[in-house]
Amino acid sequence: MEKIVRAAFDTTEKDLVALNTRHFYGSPGFVFFILVCGANFIYMALSVLKEGGGAADHFHFVQWLLLFFGLFIPASAYLRAVQAIKRRFAAEHREYEFDASGFRYRAPTAQGQVAWADVRRFAIDRRMIVLYVGQKGVSLIPARSLSGREDLAQLKNWIRQSVPSQIVRRAARNRALFYAGIAAAVIIAAALAFA
Repeated sequence: MEKIVRAAFDTTEKDLVALNTRHFYGSPGFVFFILVCGANFIYMALSVLKEGGGAADHFHFVQWLLLFFGLFIPASAYLRAVQAIKRRFAAEHREYEFDASGFRYRAPTAQGQVAWADVRRFAIDRRMIVLYVGQKGVSLIPARSLSGREDLAQLKNWIRQSVPSQIVRRAARNRALFYAGIAAAVIIAAALAFA
């Protein structure tokens, strides 16, 4: 008998805020901006360690202002997402059935079936799995909605094996580029601080 992984849950405000902020934080422009701010933060911290009180001159003051502005952006984006969800949130019960061929979904406003080959993008983290289908279709599956670690591992396995290989490679490449950007930001900041 073919294994079926089931997920049933009521959407929560927290789930939708996490999805909205994930979209914002995952945009290439935002990632680049945060890496620049991260490099600036590391540079400023190393400058304070190296120069002590000398790190409070006018040039460094401007950098501190830029850093504060950079850290304000993700905080304000999160607050905007929370406010938008609170204004139009309505809990919705969703049910999913996953197998080797794809998944079926059922919600009060829609139901249907999707083959793994039709998934155009995906994101997996420790709290949720997000599957993007078509132009605007998004399926958010909280990890808590699955019955255990085995089901979560099976679902991740189906996604990585059955979603078109170029999409799996793109997800891996984007993750590698993000970590390479972090490493580059650290190296550049250290080189500037100790030059």
